[in-house]
Amino acid sequence: MIKNTKKYFNKLIKRMARRDENALEEFYRIYGRLIYATAITVLKSSVSADEVVDDLLIKIWKTADKLTKISNPEGWLYVLTVNSAKDKLKSEKQYAPLYDLKEDAVTAEIQTDGDFYIQISNLNETEQEIMIMRFVEDLSFERIAREMEKPLSTITSTYYRALEKLKQ
Repeated sequence: MIKNTKKYFNKLIKRMARRDENALEEFYRIYGRLIYATAITVLKSSVSADEVVDDLLIKIWKTADKLTKISNPEGWLYVLTVNSAKDKLKSEKQYAPLYDLKEDAVTAEIQTDGDFYIQISNLNETEQEIMIMRFVEDLSFERIAREMEKPLSTITSTYYRALEKLKQ
């Protein structure tokens, strides 16, 4: 690791506050593995852990100008990552029980019963896009919401409505 990490960490934060993208890349190179390892320990999912890493880096980038000197960088990152991972778990659990449609049975049928693209051809464009992102790209609802710049609740309700259409 780097000699005098506390001092270097705070210099990176200052550079990010000045919108130095190289500082963000360097920050990720040095601390990305720590953030990821912490997130995956809590979440048990590489996809969710990747999302937490992305979210945290964006959060640090956006708030770098408001951060004061951090005296324990690794400890600070650990606590920040654990809290973000717990929040992610809560948000995933919050939306899972909203829909009681036996998603696994429907999705298994979609994936094994003929060509996927033919099956979704009767859906509207937004529904098709969500289905492709969910099935082909294997993205989480949170990631799809970010990509489409729509609220998570809109994405999940559109997805489950489309599943219901496909079921019929």
